[in-house]
Amino acid sequence: MPDYFKSIIYTIRTRDCIYVGSTTDFRRRKWQHKSRIKTNNSKKLYKTIRDNDYEWDMKPYKQFPCESKIQLIIEEERVRRELKADINQRKCFLNFQSIEDFKIIKGL
Repeated sequence: MPDYFKSIIYTIRTRDCIYVGSTTDFRRRKWQHKSRIKTNNSKKLYKTIRDNDYEWDMKPYKQFPCESKIQLIIEEERVRRELKADINQRKCFLNFQSIEDFKIIKGL
């Protein structure tokens, strides 16, 4: 079970582009991204990295200790919007129009 008190919001940058993600295990998540760059053809992130001569940098953006995946996803989406992440293919949560809708439905 993930320890959400160890949550991190991170960015991946490739020249002029940015991706925002979140994890409870930064080292493992970085390894996962690295291993998918050459093999995953369906994700915009990995195609962008390949198109930029494999130049990419993944760094923690901020620590975000929280109690649940829902809290982490809400913060990830807030940061994604704040930084105007252009590699993310979709919102950090699906089927909701806004963070406010998501909070209402989840009772936050």
